Amino acid sequence: MMCAAEKAPVAAELQAINRELADLLRTDPAKIRFGADDALTDEIVICGILGGKDVGKSTLINALAKTEVSVDPIEVGKGTERPMAYVHEATQPAVASRLHDLDGYAPLDVTLHRADAIRNVVLVDLPDFDSGFTDHLAVVRRIAPLLDRVLWVLTPRKVDDRAWVEMFTDVIKDPCNVHCVLNKVDELLTDADPFEGAPAGEPNTDGKRAEAFWHWQQEWVTESIEAVGCSHSPDHRFLVAAAFPEQDTFVERIGLLWDDPDWSRYPADREAVVGVARLACADLDRLRLCVLGPVSGEQAVALKEANRRCEQETNVARVRRHFDLDRVIERLALACDPVYHQQVLNEAMGPGYCTAVSAGIQTQLRPATELADELLEQRVHRWPLLPLVHWPFGWLSRMLGASRWFSRRAGTRSTARPEGRGSPGPLADPFEVEGRSLLDRIELIRARICADHAAVINRLGMEADLPTADELEKRATEAALPLAPQLEQRLLDEIRQRDRRPSVVGKAALWLILLWFPFAQPVSEGVLRMLSEGDALNITLGLYKIVSALSAVHLLSGFAVVVGIYIAILAGMYARALRAVRDTYSGYDGQGVAPARAWHAMPAMGGSSFLADAVDEVLVSEIIVPLVGPLQERLEQLAALQGRLDARSSEG
Repeated sequence: MMCAAEKAPVAAELQAINRELADLLRTDPAKIRFGADDALTDEIVICGILGGKDVGKSTLINALAKTEVSVDPIEVGKGTERPMAYVHEATQPAVASRLHDLDGYAPLDVTLHRADAIRNVVLVDLPDFDSGFTDHLAVVRRIAPLLDRVLWVLTPRKVDDRAWVEMFTDVIKDPCNVHCVLNKVDELLTDADPFEGAPAGEPNTDGKRAEAFWHWQQEWVTESIEAVGCSHSPDHRFLVAAAFPEQDTFVERIGLLWDDPDWSRYPADREAVVGVARLACADLDRLRLCVLGPVSGEQAVALKEANRRCEQETNVARVRRHFDLDRVIERLALACDPVYHQQVLNEAMGPGYCTAVSAGIQTQLRPATELADELLEQRVHRWPLLPLVHWPFGWLSRMLGASRWFSRRAGTRSTARPEGRGSPGPLADPFEVEGRSLLDRIELIRARICADHAAVINRLGMEADLPTADELEKRATEAALPLAPQLEQRLLDEIRQRDRRPSVVGKAALWLILLWFPFAQPVSEGVLRMLSEGDALNITLGLYKIVSALSAVHLLSGFAVVVGIYIAILAGMYARALRAVRDTYSGYDGQGVAPARAWHAMPAMGGSSFLADAVDEVLVSEIIVPLVGPLQERLEQLAALQGRLDARSSEG
């Protein structure tokens, strides 16, 4: 058998979940009851006798035992005040520990007996829970979870009693371990003409009248107890007259009720009453067999485990119902829905808002000439020799390159950024559009979310946890500061990705220019002249030409030519860099508003520029996300607790 210590963590965790939910939802914990785990420590079956006052619990115990083991001389007053356990003398040592556990929950009296009919089970007579004494009800509530089986004792007068209905829902047992006993069925025969409508003129008419009467009463009892949620199998419903467990005593009782002890006034009904008595006695025998029959160790384990599962499933359901957990999670999920967030954002900001903001941020971009300078610096250092010329003459190459680019663009309408923008000044408020500040729009968003989900926000007490509009505005404006540098960096990265690495031929051409004009060209000219003139004078002149070609004047003039060529090359490189920047700028000039790609690509206000995308992401990440962050966190906490509850239910 699985010991209670192995089951206890499940109950402890459910208690912990109950407390956590109470803290999160700011309410009292759900009223859940445990006790089935404690029964797993042994194979003893304890059967509790529950019922209201004057339903005949003690009488039923005696009828089951076939002898008087329970004596209740008090007919009025408080009735049974303390649980009374009826234990067979032979089993007392085995049940001592279990009874001690019960006594820890409520003071318990023990009555030893020798009735072999109830040798295999411990019967516990519980106080009357409807007697008006609140301590009785408290005792029953404490003891009931520790029982293995329950006999609900009712009477025709109390079958619809509100107190028993409320108590029934509070005692959690597996349906197979709950038995409903309608005692005092003799009271059903006090009405006039109890067998009215029964078939007549047939063989065994009296027997058929008794069976029909019994069937009607069973249907009535079934309807009555099913109305309170007791939809157990008919095998667990019994109609008995515990005070008259024998057929003869039952018939005698009805004769007295009808004021006809010798059956001289109603001789025609006597046989029908005998038939009812026979059926009542049969149900009592069936109850003895069902409840008091020997129980093997395996059967005890099975019924205790069934109680534990039922208790756990019922407690989980009560926790969910008490906190209205499913509905709270559903409402939180609506408040945290990205589609809803984008809708609220779009309505508060208005159409074209991200486009207008991105246009304001673009005014802070550096001029194209500065970006072209940065590109040129990088490109120059990838070539040999050019850095030596770029350092002193970079200004000249940039001037020539810019003039060349503008001359090529003359007469052509450009969509590129206009010239004349200097270094960016202090960032103005780019979020102020059409005279409305970002703060005003954030206040609209916050008010809309708080109004739409006031019920769940108030229940969770979270309005104070939501950031203020001022805090959100500060976050958004700070997040907007790096957008212009990010756009510039993206622009430069795209241009650099398109750049080709210097070729070997290109590098060789630079070296060839350097060697040709100062050295190779004048020397080769002297050699050719010397070879073309055959006389000694011309040979001498050729040698002089070769020597003079290496003079300082000639070398300087050659180097000047090389520098001029290099400057022209640098000017061309600058012009190409400037053109690449301008062309790329035109692709980022921002038309429309970006979709909020960071939040599941929800449709926003149109357009697809990088900067508008970035603005939209700032609005989502710095306004919407922090605003609903506490709700999202609470949703995740509740969903996790819901998952733990589901796991506990499945374990049950």
